[in-house]
Order: sequence, then C-alpha cells, then structure tokens
Amino acid sequence: MDFDEALKRIWPEVRKRHLYPELPHPTILDEMSEVGVLMRNKRINLNQDLCESLSEHLPAEHVLEGLLDHGVAHHTVCPWDFDTYLGLYAALKPELLDGDLVKQVVDFFMDVVVDTHCVKERASVLPDLYRVMDSAGVRNIMKGLYQEIWGVDLGVSPDPDVVSRLSRIPYLDRTRWTEAIRSFARVVGPLVEQAGESQAASGSGLLGEHNMQQYAEDEVAKGLKEFSNRGFHAFRAMVEDFRQELEEAGQLPEVEMGRGKGIPKDADLLYYMQKSRSYNLPIRTIPMEKVGGLHPHSHSPWEVGKPVQDIDIWTSFGRILPGISQVWDRREGETHGQGEGRPDCLVVIDSSGSMTNPCEDQSYAVLGAGCAADAYLNQRKKVAVYNFSDAPSGSRQIQSFTRDRRKIYTALCRYFGGGTALHLPDLKAFGNNPCDIFIITDMQITNLRAVTDYLLETGSRVTAVHVGHTREAKQFRSAVSESQSICVYPVEKPEDIPKIVLAEVDSRLVA
Repeated sequence: MDFDEALKRIWPEVRKRHLYPELPHPTILDEMSEVGVLMRNKRINLNQDLCESLSEHLPAEHVLEGLLDHGVAHHTVCPWDFDTYLGLYAALKPELLDGDLVKQVVDFFMDVVVDTHCVKERASVLPDLYRVMDSAGVRNIMKGLYQEIWGVDLGVSPDPDVVSRLSRIPYLDRTRWTEAIRSFARVVGPLVEQAGESQAASGSGLLGEHNMQQYAEDEVAKGLKEFSNRGFHAFRAMVEDFRQELEEAGQLPEVEMGRGKGIPKDADLLYYMQKSRSYNLPIRTIPMEKVGGLHPHSHSPWEVGKPVQDIDIWTSFGRILPGISQVWDRREGETHGQGEGRPDCLVVIDSSGSMTNPCEDQSYAVLGAGCAADAYLNQRKKVAVYNFSDAPSGSRQIQSFTRDRRKIYTALCRYFGGGTALHLPDLKAFGNNPCDIFIITDMQITNLRAVTDYLLETGSRVTAVHVGHTREAKQFRSAVSESQSICVYPVEKPEDIPKIVLAEVDSRLVA
C-alpha cells in the first residue's frame, strides 16, 4: 500500500473536518518504535509499522484518517499548548509525587480527551482503529472506558466498577480539567503503578507518549515563564521531572563545572531567568533619529517650474507633460537611535549569611537584580555583576560588562554565606565604564563607611535597596541624604524588591 499517496488524499479532508489547523503536511516514519503518533515541530509523524498492521484489518484511508484525527486534536484541543500541558502536570504532582507516573497519567488523560472530542464532535473513525488494536493492562481499561462513553462495542470486558468511575468524569469541559484529571488519576494512577516496568516499556498514552518536541521554542519558553509563578520549589521539581526533554529542547542553561555550596544548578538559573520575565518592563520604542540624507519617498504630479531631474521616467510613461509626468518627493532619512545617553548597569548584590540562599529558596534579592539586569539588556546595554559576601577574603564573584544573560544570572545566583564586606578596589575597577549602580543588601556591611564614601564620590546614579531597618541602614540613609545621585529604598517585605527595582529602572530609562 502506498501510504504517501493515500496521505495526500486524506490530509485535506482531515484538515477540513478540524477547521483547517495551521499544520504542515504529515509524514510516515519507520523508526518510531512504540509510538503510534508523534508530533515534532508541529508536524504529525505516523508510525509506518502501525499503519501497516492496522491496514491488514481496515482500509488504509481509514487508518490514516483515524491517526491524523488523533494527532490534530492534540494540537487543537488538548493540550493545545505547553502551558496547558504543564498545568495538567501541576495539578497531579502534589498528589502522585513521582514525576514519571504523573507524566504517564497526563498522557492517558489527554488521549481520552482528544479521542472523545474526535468521536463525538468530528465523527472520527477512531472506534474502528481501537476495535482491532491489541491492548492490555491500562490500555484495556481505556478501551473499556471508550466503550462506555462512546456507546460502541470495542470487544473488551474490563472491570465495570473502574469503568463506571472513569465514565463520570467531564473530559470535554476544559474549565474543569484540573478537577477532572485529579479524579482520573485517583483511578488510573494505581493501575499504572501496578503495571510497573511493563507499562513504562510500552510507553504511556494509547497511541504513544507525548513530549516537548511538539511545541515551538517560544511556546516552551512561555510555558516555563508561566510555570515559574507556581513557586521556586515547584519549578525545580518540574525541571527535574522534565530534565531530559528540556535538555533536548535546549532550554537548560549551562552551568559551571563542579558542585559545591552556593553554586547554582541549571534548575536554579532557569527559574530566575524565567521568573524575572514576569516582572518585565514594557518595551519602549527606541526613538527615530534623522540621518541627514534625502531619499525618494513618494510621487506627485510634475508641474511646469519643477526640476525635470526629479521626474521618475518609469511612472511618467516616457513623457514630460504636466499632469502626466510624476516627480519624486524626497524626505530626510530616519533610523532607530542607539540611546547613547543611557549608561550600562552594575548590579551589586549581597550574598552573605543573612540573605536568602537562592539555591535553596526563592530569593527576591536575586529576582530584583535580575529584573534590573533584564531591563538594561532590553535597552541594548551591558550589565556587570558584583556578588559579594566577605569579599576581601575571596568570597565574591565578578562578572564584567556583558550582554550574555546566562553569565549574568550565573553570577547573580551564586551564594557564599558568611560575613559582609566589599573590596573597594573591585568596585573601583568598574569606574572606567560609566554606569548606573544598583546595590541590594541588608546594609550590615562591616566597611559600610568606606563604601558610602566611594558611592558619594563616584558620580554614578546609585539605587540602594536594603531589607529591614538596621542601625547600619539608618547610618547609610543619613550619610547620603544630601546626595542628588543616590536613592535609598527601605524594604519591609522582601517580595516588594522586584517592583521597587523596576519602578526605579523605569524612571531612569525615561530620563
């Protein structure tokens, strides 16, 4: 059977039935092992072995039509996007705990949703396929569920109590999916666990497992950004569960070699890099600047007295006649400005023992520093980082001015613990590059007086955000109270740091 020719005939009909989704022409592959339908970069791939096996019992057109219905519905109905998929995962993670088990149950749930949608709302031939497909274990239970909710005979006799419990779940009500998948997991989760290795070996889902390859890179990034709002620990757990998929998708940042106290893991970096996007400033349009030269912009009728050298012979039909000939109107050229008046940014962040360790819990100091860094990067400026604890003894990390976001966050997320002191020669080394300075600390700095004198002398615009009301913070505010270039923001709640930083950055970029 020439499946490729049949695919050319069937695909337009499937697209029409599913209201013309924007998907490329599907393909048939012969190296897909246990997976029946797999989507990569929006393209549906069908398992050739499965197609040939089913074609022994059904017309090839029926086989292709049913498999394509299943694949298209995963794109148009469930999960629709990566954000929805992670939402289903998040609904089950606190209950099932085991990441692999959660992913398998989510796969089965999504298959029930899309197959039921296809049968009840798209008149799909999927029941014919499932009737002749071999099944065992959990898949047999799923076929029994289909028998019940579709009202067709698929030739199986599963446990009626299990099927009865599953059939009462509202699979097609998107607004109740969170509740629905939890009810589904209470029944299917133990069954998948009992199946153990045999179920894992054959993959999850009725036609194979789902993975991150079906989503575009920007969809994955959007899903990660939204998931970061669920919290630091939930995000780290998700990264560990999807580590292989994230690595294959190129989403995990590279980290320095070795492991030690305070060295951020890739999950830590990814969390802060995604979470900071939730606080991002709106993008400001870079103003247009005149470049001096004139260029042809539009046409106007030529009149006697106007220069003939401006006549456009191509639109004047080779004639020099008033009302027929067309002349070029010229305008001065414009280009995007470079924002030369906006300096680069130096972020000074305290990672002493009194500050939150960003590798163990969410650090609003790191998050605020990341927001400031991103705001300057979005303006095409460079950012440097000075991360310090007891800097004179070596507890510091310095990142020179760069536009590499990964390097910036690697420096921001490093945690030292211990005392609090700055090494002034380090700070003075940044003085060769005029820059704005953001310093986030609790102000319990042993050489605070020397640091204060330096900030007063540097001439840079300085924003100091301090957590808590300490004696040192009061001394610092008093010392810089007359300065026009230093702004001090006391913070009662650490979670206010990102908003305060962004408000200050916004005012500076406008200025």
